[in-house]
Amino acid sequence: MSPKSIGLILASIRTDFKFPMTFPDRVTVLHKLVTKPDYSSDRFYLEAVMYSEQQRRPAAKCFEDIVVYDYRAAKKAPLKPFMVDELQATYDLQEQRKKEAEKKVAELQAFVQQVEDSAGAA
Repeated sequence: MSPKSIGLILASIRTDFKFPMTFPDRVTVLHKLVTKPDYSSDRFYLEAVMYSEQQRRPAAKCFEDIVVYDYRAAKKAPLKPFMVDELQATYDLQEQRKKEAEKKVAELQAFVQQVEDSAGAA
C-alpha cells in the first residue's frame, strides 16, 4: 500500500533514556503538544514521557517533530483545518489541566506550610 494524499511523517525524534527497562515491566506513555499549532503550521511538536510501572518513575523522555506531508506533490503541506482545530482544542485542554494541577499543588503547599507553622508554634 502506498500513500496517495496528505499524511503525517515523523521527521525527527530524540529520546533521552533514564534507565533500562526489563521484562516483565509495563510502560505508560504520555504525550503532550509542545506548542499550539495554527493554520499556517506544516508541523507540530510532541513531548512524551515513558513511565515504568515497576520502578514508578520515568524511563525515557522523547521529543518528536511531526510533519504534514503531501505524498502526491512530494513536499510538506500545511495542516488541514480540521487537524488544526483538534490540535488547538487538545492544546487548550492540556493548558487548562496544567493550571488546575498547579492550583492544587499550590493549595497543598500552603496547607503543608500551615501545618508546619502550627507545629512550630506549639
